[in-house]
Amino acid sequence: MTEIISFIQDFETLLRGIFYLVGILIVIQSVRNAARRSELGPQLGSWISPVMGFCIGILLIALPETIAMLSGTFFGRGGDLNPRSIFEYDQRLISPLNGGISQNVIELVVLIVQFLGFLAIIRSLLLFNQISTQGSRVLGPGFTFLVAGTLAVNFPMFWGILVNLFLGVMGEPAAV
Repeated sequence: MTEIISFIQDFETLLRGIFYLVGILIVIQSVRNAARRSELGPQLGSWISPVMGFCIGILLIALPETIAMLSGTFFGRGGDLNPRSIFEYDQRLISPLNGGISQNVIELVVLIVQFLGFLAIIRSLLLFNQISTQGSRVLGPGFTFLVAGTLAVNFPMFWGILVNLFLGVMGEPAAV
């Protein structure tokens, strides 16, 4: 079980490095497009493509800070969460499973959900980079991936919110 967890964490680190380089390439391409647009004038197109490319490239270069910013926007708290923190946010449903092999399985599932959220955030940024070429067709999916990825990266907090919401609706007192 620990081998799978370390593999996922190492793979995420590799992807962060790859998309750091992709961000640098997008920034370089957007600067070249801006220079070409400046030389040739309005017949080359609008400034949307160079500006969007530059912004998306910077967000990919600063991917950990981008994810922390998205987490802070949605949840009021930034930074990556440890998969074990799901036990802090849910005192009623998961706490009986806190210990032994069941705890390891829950941590693995949470880590996989967080990794998929990480991939969804990257996908949303790459979709937003295509806005200048494909128009608004990628805007909806981009926002969907962005919101879903942010919720998945912060799955322990999101799970705690869902538990408090649904158990509070069902008449049980909400956890403090």
